[in-house]
Amino acid sequence: MNTRPPNSLPPLARLALVAAVFALGTATHGAENPPHEGLALRLDAGQGVDQRDGRVVAWHDLSPWQHVAKAPDRFAEPTVDTEHPALCFTNESLLRIDTRILPAETREFTILAVGQADAAPSVGLLSIRNAAVPLIQLDVDENTNTRFVLRDTQSRTLTASTRCILGAKTIFGGILFRKDAEAGQTEVLFGAEVEPGTTSRFASPLADSGAWIGGLVIPGRNPLFWKGTISEILVYNRALDHEELKQVTAYLTEKHNLKDPAAPLDDSWNILTSPHPQGPVTKEIETDVCVVGAGSGGIAAALAAARRGAHVVLIERQARLGGTGTNAYVANWEPGPGCSLAKEIFDRMQAAGGVGVARGYPVETKAPMGYSLVTDGIPYEATLRRSGIPSSEFRRIPYKPEIFDRVARDMLDETGNVALLDRTTFFQADTNPDGSRVDSILAQTAGGTVLRVRAKVFVDSTGCVWLCRALGCDVMLGADPRSRFNEPSAPEKGLLQLNAISRCYLIRPSDAPRLEPAPSEEVRFPKCAFVTGWKDGLQAVNTLPLLPGRALIDFGYDECLRRSEQMVHAHWHWLQQMPEFQGYELEEIAPMLGIRESYRVVTRYVLNEHDLVAGLPGQKHTDFIAVADHPCDVHGAGGHLVEVKTAYGIPYRCLIPAGPWQNLLVACRGAGFSKIAASSCRLQRTMIQLGHAAGAAAAMAAKDNLPVDKIDVNTLVKQLDAPSRDPY
Repeated sequence: MNTRPPNSLPPLARLALVAAVFALGTATHGAENPPHEGLALRLDAGQGVDQRDGRVVAWHDLSPWQHVAKAPDRFAEPTVDTEHPALCFTNESLLRIDTRILPAETREFTILAVGQADAAPSVGLLSIRNAAVPLIQLDVDENTNTRFVLRDTQSRTLTASTRCILGAKTIFGGILFRKDAEAGQTEVLFGAEVEPGTTSRFASPLADSGAWIGGLVIPGRNPLFWKGTISEILVYNRALDHEELKQVTAYLTEKHNLKDPAAPLDDSWNILTSPHPQGPVTKEIETDVCVVGAGSGGIAAALAAARRGAHVVLIERQARLGGTGTNAYVANWEPGPGCSLAKEIFDRMQAAGGVGVARGYPVETKAPMGYSLVTDGIPYEATLRRSGIPSSEFRRIPYKPEIFDRVARDMLDETGNVALLDRTTFFQADTNPDGSRVDSILAQTAGGTVLRVRAKVFVDSTGCVWLCRALGCDVMLGADPRSRFNEPSAPEKGLLQLNAISRCYLIRPSDAPRLEPAPSEEVRFPKCAFVTGWKDGLQAVNTLPLLPGRALIDFGYDECLRRSEQMVHAHWHWLQQMPEFQGYELEEIAPMLGIRESYRVVTRYVLNEHDLVAGLPGQKHTDFIAVADHPCDVHGAGGHLVEVKTAYGIPYRCLIPAGPWQNLLVACRGAGFSKIAASSCRLQRTMIQLGHAAGAAAAMAAKDNLPVDKIDVNTLVKQLDAPSRDPY
């Protein structure tokens, strides 16, 4: 054991306890060397690395204490990048320092590390901890947040986190300093911005421990690993002051040639930033109702409006109608209430042999997995309830994407009032002079024709609320701060934390199935799945939390498609080894990402946790147009499943954007929901209900030349009779 003299600390009465996490990357020239006072550990990939055949034998500490990091037994050594000095860690590589780095009585310290996380989670960039009690841990969590965790001998924890960009070399770090032995407060530092954190309690001494580098071993659990590189680590047994922090980060920035991470490139998905057509408008269309987006909500809106006599233009950028269900292959209706339009779509698909009611079947694997297969003899009505019944009674509705598309087209065509413009992308919206009405929108067909569509009422059913965002409507993104809706389960402050993204795929039985080859390089993916479909027939595999929800913002849509494709092949290679799937082969990977959450519009009323808790018996609204009873269901970081006790209602006001808008409605997952509420009511049959209501309301407003908030809501509510969908 390497013994250490007591460290010399500055006065302890200066400031409250702060845990800071930062990722700094601004280039500075002529930077001074880092301070030496209190330097307890310095590991530099450019010095002190003993290697054999390109692998690390030992990484020597350059501080006066001369710690040595080595690979523990049964673990691989990291490799060395000598051109750009760094240690490269993968899913099996790990280093450990067995000697104590910080004395037990330490009350202040600073940790800095230059590294690059290539995947989330990447755990254990530096973990100073023993086998049972984590002391200090610097890593990247499942939602790509840099995380700095502190825990004392009484297991009291202090955590701070901030955004991390994957694939970019940067400076990770944390600082602890305090004025007393008990009360403390965390703050998050990112660049020059400081945000308040959470209050906590923390006491010395620190847990007796060594340090894990590039991973973490916890008894009784699988080892955790850092996926990426580590170039340098500095640990000080004191809190660096502001000037010292600037000095050392400038030094590391210049030494390692760090640059600010580039923003994601504009890609084909982002309507708001993609280059707009420069040609003239070649065709003008006037109509009563224009619906943008032909997913579940948009199809229902167009049907409801057209069947009430309105002339409708329905714009869809994809070739196949149905949105996430048919293009992302989330081809399954979860149990829960549905309206008459959903039942009609089901009946039409059933007549075409493209849908069925499924129940759960057991699987042999111990991995988290749902397996629901179509079973004869189960009525549609058995699918209309989720809350208050045991999971063994859950009944789902898998369907074939191409059949849904065909049925939707037939139903729209039969109205005689719908002009369907598929493979047509909306890209611009214009308003009247006072900004109270949408005057027209521009869209481009696959052939390059630019259209202008004028309508009395517009409905945004695009999922990511592209129309509302183009108009400048107020939107929300990520976890809402508790102060916004006073939700008990909301965090104290807002977080850019989004429900995870899926990339689904289809599999088919085969007498001689093609075996998916093992990936040529390590690919990390969540080992879980939700499979629905037909026994001995087509099945859809939902990979669940394949990518962090925030990846869409960090990398852009096209890059997420590229990354997820590799992960899907690795996922199918894993799944194909299981007995249930050994007779199957990969049919097709979904052409679209399964996005559970993105922007949400601020509406006249925003559904929130209080509504979900109260349920229909306790809600006081008089304008219910839809009901739902799905649990709050979050995938990825902060994932949870919280059942609701009873069905709850969704008011019509959740479809009207806040502000002066007279002829704009929103009917998709981006309607007026808090993040907590959206995690419950984002399902396809709920979206059909929203579209049903929006289309009916739009037809009423267009017919009587009324603003959408001035229609006879009582008549709308009576026609829809939403509470009757509650099967209790």
